[in-house]
Amino acid sequence: MTQVEFHICEQVTGDKAYLELIGQQVQQLYRQSRKIYIHAASEEQAKELDEWLWTQGLEDFIPHNLVGEGPNKPPPVQIGFQQPPENQHDCLINLSNEVQKFFSYFLQCFEIVPNQDDAKESARERYKFYRSHGYPLKHHKH
Repeated sequence: MTQVEFHICEQVTGDKAYLELIGQQVQQLYRQSRKIYIHAASEEQAKELDEWLWTQGLEDFIPHNLVGEGPNKPPPVQIGFQQPPENQHDCLINLSNEVQKFFSYFLQCFEIVPNQDDAKESARERYKFYRSHGYPLKHHKH
C-alpha cells in the first residue's frame, strides 16, 4: 500500500521557500537512489521546476528531464503535469491540489504544500481522502 507523506512549507509565502522544500525532498530521495516522478500542477510549473533544478550547483545537481523529453533511458527524476512515465513507479511528488488517480501505482507519495491558505485547504481534503481509504500517513512541517 502506498505510504503518503505531507510536507507543509511554513516559511513566508513565496516561490523560493516552496522550491527549496521541493528541492530538499528530491535531493533526499535521489541520494537514496530512488526514482522520482514530480507531478506539477501545470505545464508552466513543470517547466519552472525543470529550469530551477538546472540552476543548482554541481554538488546538488540532480539528473532530470520533462516527461517525454530527453534520452531513451530516462534519468532518475522526471517532471510532468499529465500522466506519469510508464516505467517509473517508485516515488511520486505531487504538487497539484488534487489526489492523482495514479498515486497508488507508487510506493510512496509526497504531497508538498506551499504556505498559502487555499493550498493548505486542498491539502486537508487530500489528507481526509487518503485517511478515509486507509493509507498510512505522515505529516511534516518545514
